[in-house]
Amino acid sequence: MKSELRIHPVVMVALFALAFVSMISFAGYWYARLDHLSHLAAEETALRGELEQLDTWGKWTLEYVKIDRGIDYLSKNRLTGETKRQLTEQIWQISRSYSLDPLLILAVVAQESHGNPNARGRTRSGKESGAMGLMQIKLETARKMAYHFGLRVDTQEDLLKPEINVAVGTAYLIRLIGKYGSWKEALIAYNLGHTSVDKMLQNGIPLPTRYYERVISKYWELARLSFL
Repeated sequence: MKSELRIHPVVMVALFALAFVSMISFAGYWYARLDHLSHLAAEETALRGELEQLDTWGKWTLEYVKIDRGIDYLSKNRLTGETKRQLTEQIWQISRSYSLDPLLILAVVAQESHGNPNARGRTRSGKESGAMGLMQIKLETARKMAYHFGLRVDTQEDLLKPEINVAVGTAYLIRLIGKYGSWKEALIAYNLGHTSVDKMLQNGIPLPTRYYERVISKYWELARLSFL
């Protein structure tokens, strides 16, 4: 004898309603979890960005301190506090803008003038060469470089102003790096002049490396100093 299980319609409606409510509740919970996870992912991304920014700021701060201490070491109290601050900010901005190691700029300063802002270059005969200031820039070269920076260089005495000298000297060095594609050839050209270097390269004449080696030696000397 067969038995039939009959569910009252009211119970059926109640069961369907309960199932529907359960599905709605589960969907709500699921979407809430997804929204929470999305917020967590966004917060993690933002946190990583902040950590990367802090790391960048830390590197910038370290470079700034190295430049400041390096200038102080080279100048031997021959620069005022305000001038040292201006030079530090100047070299720091240049190194960031052109992805240059700031200590290499200071190494050129060390080799060219030993940090003396009033240095005047001389030829082997003892006559003045026309090279002036921290980076030993000549007036003709300085005028060409100053034009691109909106600076004004009228006389050799202008080149004894550290902030002008470093601006045009670094601009010239950057142009040489762009021309030759290497620090080595750029530094040799900075010392000998790009015309002389071009002729040597065209004629297959080995470039003299003594100046380059001296600058690199100055770089490692600055790098070894405990600036912090």
